[in-house]
Amino acid sequence: ADGLSFITCLKRGIISSSHSLSPSIKKPKPSLFSKASPIAFSTLNPTYDKPPEGIANLLEALPSGTLIDTAEKYETKDGDAEITLGAALRIFRKKREDEAPDLLLCSKFAPKPWRLSSDSVVEACQSSIERLGVNSLDLYQLHFSDAVSQPFKLFGYTDNKDEIYWEGLAKCYHEGLVKNIGVCNYGPQNIRKAHEFFSKMDVPLVSNQINFNLMRYRSSMETKQACDELGIQVSGYHPLGSGVLTGAYDEEWFSKIPGGLNKQKSKSTRVRWYQKNCAPIIDAVRDVADRRGKKTSHVAINWCICKGIIPICGARNTEQVLDALGGATDEKGSWRLSGSEVDELDAASDASAEFARGFELI
Repeated sequence: ADGLSFITCLKRGIISSSHSLSPSIKKPKPSLFSKASPIAFSTLNPTYDKPPEGIANLLEALPSGTLIDTAEKYETKDGDAEITLGAALRIFRKKREDEAPDLLLCSKFAPKPWRLSSDSVVEACQSSIERLGVNSLDLYQLHFSDAVSQPFKLFGYTDNKDEIYWEGLAKCYHEGLVKNIGVCNYGPQNIRKAHEFFSKMDVPLVSNQINFNLMRYRSSMETKQACDELGIQVSGYHPLGSGVLTGAYDEEWFSKIPGGLNKQKSKSTRVRWYQKNCAPIIDAVRDVADRRGKKTSHVAINWCICKGIIPICGARNTEQVLDALGGATDEKGSWRLSGSEVDELDAASDASAEFARGFELI
């Protein structure tokens, strides 16, 4: 026994039936995010011959307080993304010396059937820290609920180890390996249960990372409301709907898709479906962008910020980094959509099909 397992059978949180994203009780956000840039970045994977050098160039373009989101499970082999980012950080800091901006590092623990104890979380965290070349992490998260990692579920056997992993996250926090802990892909039921668990451990649960964008809005509302009530910051991946909201997939792009069965063909079929079934929101984003003199990507990102979300953007080059940052600032400084523009986009989102990629929020 590791000393924390006496906390079990926690009560389920009551899920509100309201669809409002403005609950009457809203706690202040955690201090980590009071100094964070409004836009975070992930998947810093430029197409260069030397990835660490390429990523170091991208880091140069980031403002102080930018959260860099990675995970042990990213890339083909576990740990590769952290190794590459760690090498890039060393190059970046050597070039900038004392002038390097303060970047916030976040990584994630992935539930696996053979990870059976809370100590497995601590060990994984220590490995992530070593690969990234830092003393501690600003934020360490459970990548997804263990409920989705059950290889024998079809045979009627499940062994959900979420509470064991929560104990591990608490250990990481109390041992000083991480400054903050969070979860990913948790819905209202799980986030309330986790919050109650961590409260008893005297560990603040500061974040929940979910799929959140104008094409994935309705199914995220209860989760956002629950997090607001608990004082948990929501960060959103796929803020651009995997590029569909940017208008990047035009006829020229489709004309370059090779024939036969391949990943690009599968992607093109999916994009066509979204273009047809999400036309109201795609058109609305373009209309608002035209009126404001902004790019469609800027409007989609800014809408997330207006909803209190920290959008997590991907970038393969410096141009894409700067383009994403334009979703929060321009030459005049910080900018935001008006309330009527947000309402217009909300209505168009409600009239569109939902973006299917990502985890079900339970």
